[in-house]
Amino acid sequence: MLRYGQFFLCYPIVLATTAGLLLGGPFVWTGLALTLILGGAIDQFFAPDTSEPDYGQTWVLDALLYGVLPLIGLMLLGFAWFLAAPASDLFGLGALVQQATGYDALAARAEAGGFTFAGAMISVGTMLGVAGINVGHELTHRTWDRWSMLFGRWMLATAYDASFGIEHVYGHHKNIATYDDPATSRKGETLYTFVFRSAWGQYRNEFRLERDRLARRNRHWLHGDNRFLRGLAMQAGITGLFALAAGPVGALAYAATALFGKSWLEYVNYIEHYGIVRVPGTQVRTDHSWNSNHAVSSKILFNLTRHSDHHAHGDKPFWDLKPYLDAPTMPYGYIVMIMIAFVPPLWFRVMAPKVREWETNHATPAERAILRGETPRDTLVAAE
Repeated sequence: MLRYGQFFLCYPIVLATTAGLLLGGPFVWTGLALTLILGGAIDQFFAPDTSEPDYGQTWVLDALLYGVLPLIGLMLLGFAWFLAAPASDLFGLGALVQQATGYDALAARAEAGGFTFAGAMISVGTMLGVAGINVGHELTHRTWDRWSMLFGRWMLATAYDASFGIEHVYGHHKNIATYDDPATSRKGETLYTFVFRSAWGQYRNEFRLERDRLARRNRHWLHGDNRFLRGLAMQAGITGLFALAAGPVGALAYAATALFGKSWLEYVNYIEHYGIVRVPGTQVRTDHSWNSNHAVSSKILFNLTRHSDHHAHGDKPFWDLKPYLDAPTMPYGYIVMIMIAFVPPLWFRVMAPKVREWETNHATPAERAILRGETPRDTLVAAE
């Protein structure tokens, strides 16, 4: 059972975040703190996990994925309660906490200042990215499974990216490591410029892919079958519920939190794809993205870290992904790499030798020419 239970690790982090919202004060920072401690510091003390267990009861792993949505819903309920007016006790949560524990949650919330509100928004946003978007990403790859798509899209909607699966599955996986892919970070590009370029490019491509899909069916882009517009409606619906529960200020706070959650996706995209290139139209190889086998972050993120296999075989469920020891590998785990990326000079110092190593050991002659700027973007061909 330990093989299955290890993927339970994101559950206590999200639950602790929810509890922190009810306790108030410094406890609201719990989600961010646990993410940094477990996925950052502690992750460095474990040996890389290169195991490939045989999971005979995969329904258990599916249940863990589906269970994240109600967990996120519970956290957002706590967040709406936290954001509500001081005189309000949404669904009696404050009274329930006091009755069960003797702790006056309403008094703690009434004393909340700017630092506390910032901690709540940052912790909830981190969970929307680390748990919501990550699991939503896994489920929306199952385009043949209606229930997986439904659960996945709602998880993604909480972080204002309900249509992520459109561009990610049909755009990013096709165009990875090329200039046509907004989610591929380029050599010399900082995290700060990448986040905005990538987010805008993906939203734009999601709209275009749906518009073109409907046009092939002789339907206008405003047709009710437009998944991009339906995704916007899902996001508006969640924001509307926050407006009802916590007023306009609460809705704005949730919107900012959701966008912060979306930014975590871009942080991950940045570290997973930095500096690697591919000739458009050529086969995606396991060395066309950065891999990581760090044990703790792998379990928190449902093996997202085995990214090389994921891009080479996008339809594989997370439990079947292989570690690929010969793939280009990040020097640290995901959280540490993201923290490094926040300091561009440090990031470039860490990654410059890694990119040179990729160029020497993995790149084809045509890919080396792209890295060196010797091949104009508009003359790249589909075959070398």
